[in-house]
Amino acid sequence: MAASLDALTRVPSPAPAGEPQRNRRLGVVAIVVSAATMGLAGLLGRLATPSGAVIGEALTLGRMLVGAVGVLAILAVSRRFHLLRRTRLSWSVVLGGVFLGLSLATYLSSTVLTDLGRAVALHYLGPVVATVLARVLLKERVSRAETISLATSFVGMMLAAGLVGSSPLPGSQDQLAGDALAALSGVLYGAALLCYRYRGDMPADVRSFWNFVFGSLGAAGMVALTRPDLSGMTATHWLWAAVFFLVCGLVALGLLVVAGKHLRAIELSAMSFVEVVVATLLGAAVYGEALSVLAVAGIVLILLAAVVPLLPARGGAAGRRRSERRALRLEASPTR
Repeated sequence: MAASLDALTRVPSPAPAGEPQRNRRLGVVAIVVSAATMGLAGLLGRLATPSGAVIGEALTLGRMLVGAVGVLAILAVSRRFHLLRRTRLSWSVVLGGVFLGLSLATYLSSTVLTDLGRAVALHYLGPVVATVLARVLLKERVSRAETISLATSFVGMMLAAGLVGSSPLPGSQDQLAGDALAALSGVLYGAALLCYRYRGDMPADVRSFWNFVFGSLGAAGMVALTRPDLSGMTATHWLWAAVFFLVCGLVALGLLVVAGKHLRAIELSAMSFVEVVVATLLGAAVYGEALSVLAVAGIVLILLAAVVPLLPARGGAAGRRRSERRALRLEASPTR
């Protein structure tokens, strides 16, 4: 999958010397599909979790290991295995995987302690963090329309999750712990998204493999620390866990790396909020979580905001290309 997607990035128009080529259309498709399948993580994670257990760290470890094996098989079948030896690793590749593994482990644990919509809302502090860091570290310019898009997505997310205009959830110990884990997962997710903006020279399938490998190490560290109890896992739980590993691991996270290779941080951030819509609607449909008029308005805002980065900038194509070339020069450096 990742190998065939990476092949599509070879567009006929030449890029400036030393700069990796981008395929924005591929990036858009990748992030939309990735976000939609990521939105299933909370539901599938709950179905794979025995009642009263918190095993998000173990599920995330399995998710990462299955993803690594899957991409390794793709590399072998496509005869691109040699690229693993030829491609040099860097700190952004290592940290991107570790941050993602830690983020998804804390997020998945939060979904069984607090409402699904609330957990995904706090998790999606990540795209905002990534956009701010990309502006500071990568000097990515953000247009007025793109700023409005991200702000609208953020407001829509808060409305969809019931964080604005609704009664607060009871402040139980589990709920507070779930909120804290979800917020931590958001910060770690933002750090991972920023790391994907570096090393645009690395093929997407190779980057996906190392992302899963180092994500596994991060999740394994969490497992060693928390020691989740898997004794209550039945055959049904393991079946749902397998579906979770494939859909939310190999597919969702593999496509996230592809999207990060071809989209700027602001584009990646705005469109990734589609996950909030999917998770919120599933929480309402499957678990009867409240879906107020404000929540519906928030979903509409998120979907509208996701379209804005896709619109051509009025009279600003040349300026955007110059901005992208500056960012690409940073990404192409193999020392990051």
